[in-house]
Amino acid sequence: MRKTSDLVNELRAEAEHAWLVAIAVGLKTETEFVFSSRKHPLEELDRLVKNGGTPIGLLKFEKENSTVQGSYRPFLEYENEEWAKKYLAGLLDKTVEIIELSQVQSPGFPKAY
Repeated sequence: MRKTSDLVNELRAEAEHAWLVAIAVGLKTETEFVFSSRKHPLEELDRLVKNGGTPIGLLKFEKENSTVQGSYRPFLEYENEEWAKKYLAGLLDKTVEIIELSQVQSPGFPKAY
């Protein structure tokens, strides 16, 4: 696996041409996401990896008017793994929920009043 900083750089590069991009991180019983819209994505990814998470790939969302279209791309380490493609494709079934998560305040950051 590449360094987490390399994965975050890939996230940022992809986000330059998208409405929203997220790294999907597989944990034992759930999936967590590191969003391109966060202020400190590297720290979030490092925390998830330290807690046993595995970064699988990117979810990319394009918005046109009120329609959102999602796509996925496994990271280089998993690009030939059929399970990774199915995993990421299955996450797109939860596009609305994932977008809602991206709009929730990042843990550890105080709310603005």
